[in-house]
Amino acid sequence: MATRIRIASAFDGGQIHAIYAPAVSDLPTSFETEVPHVDEIVRRIDETLAIYPYLVADRDGEIISYVYARRWRGRPAYDWDVEITVFVKEGFGGQGLGRAMYHALTGILSAQGFVNAVGVITVPNEASTKFHESMGFHMAGHFPASGFKLGEWHTIEFWWKQLADLPDEPQSVIPFKTFRQFPECERILSEATEMVSG
Repeated sequence: MATRIRIASAFDGGQIHAIYAPAVSDLPTSFETEVPHVDEIVRRIDETLAIYPYLVADRDGEIISYVYARRWRGRPAYDWDVEITVFVKEGFGGQGLGRAMYHALTGILSAQGFVNAVGVITVPNEASTKFHESMGFHMAGHFPASGFKLGEWHTIEFWWKQLADLPDEPQSVIPFKTFRQFPECERILSEATEMVSG
């Protein structure tokens, strides 16, 4: 079975929805409390791809993982910061998918001109903590009792990684709708694909 890491499309919405739904309905992983409709997932994919990467791991037509970035905060001085998220389909953990997906995502983000990436973890989550540590992230702080879901309060941790050296005068980032046409984008995706196919 061949696995390929590629850019997501609207056609992936149904499978991404199926992976994401349990994180909303059964777990505190996501702080959404109502599972969004497939049409909303498709809308989010399209909206994200204008500026940020949204990637999937496709194994012979089956989506087994997805990862994306989004704006960290709204004020202009945050333009070089992103929040990143990865999900792996149930039953496909421990295969290096998360590592390959983060490799692709952070590689593209760095090439676009982003400088800082932040992962947000609902704790306790030892697997996610160890994963972020292994990917070079550092725990930057926590927010106790930050969200109420499934009958209890949950604490979140912020994990940070600097993606590039800090420029004295940062240039505007390259929107993903433009960067996806660059040969470097395909090179990064191919490199990440080799991590799960080699």
